[in-house]
Amino acid sequence: MRVIIAMLRATWRAAASYRLATVFSLLGLAFTVVPLYFVAGALQGTMAGSIQDEGGQYFAFILAGLMATTIITEAVSTIPGNVGSAAASGTLDSLFLTPTPAVVLFAGLSAYGFLWTLLRTALLLIGGAALGAPIVWTSVPQALLVLALLTLAYLPFGLLMTASQIAFRTSGPFMSGLLLISTLLGGVYYPVNVIPSWLRSLAGFVPLSYGLRAFRKLLLEGVPLASVWSDLAMLSLFAVVLGALGVAAIAMAFRYARRTGGLSQY
Repeated sequence: MRVIIAMLRATWRAAASYRLATVFSLLGLAFTVVPLYFVAGALQGTMAGSIQDEGGQYFAFILAGLMATTIITEAVSTIPGNVGSAAASGTLDSLFLTPTPAVVLFAGLSAYGFLWTLLRTALLLIGGAALGAPIVWTSVPQALLVLALLTLAYLPFGLLMTASQIAFRTSGPFMSGLLLISTLLGGVYYPVNVIPSWLRSLAGFVPLSYGLRAFRKLLLEGVPLASVWSDLAMLSLFAVVLGALGVAAIAMAFRYARRTGGLSQY
């Protein structure tokens, strides 16, 4: 834990030196939410019927989708992004040669990004509520549980890309393709039930489709946690199965890099 806190402190000090970038990042939330409010209001009549089981208000529907995509984007990109930055700065091999376990290094490299993303997500929620999104505040803790499971379901994809970076020094276009598919099939801007039937079956392989459905029902309708147990079970299954694949890929990448001398090339 001391290593994680130390790395978090170091990342915070580096980020704090770019105060203008921090301010613009926060202002960007307002420039995202306010136009979204007006666009959603214009489309409310069209979308009301198809989203009646997920809150009924289109602005709140999209707001929940935006919060979830913010979380999964961080989950997918934080570890490979930080590993790539460490590689570019020439510190990656030094980090991996320390006696610190890789899981602790990954947690330390990612801690600041996750905390910053949680802050931005909280501000999105508060801003959306101020604009009239019907948030069930008593269900926020349960909704956070869904976001945690959603993060665990998408984090293994980041591990797979990190393994590719360690072994081959590139992760290719995998990240952008994954986020695009998740957005299109996960129900971010429209419910999954309006997707053509030949595509709807593919949504069953997208963790976001389960996470968003449960997240909206809890956050916007205040349903009991037990009523979304099937979605939570699927998210847990994704997290376990994909997590095992991600950990195995990281182990194989390290073995390959040590055998070929890949780490010394950074």
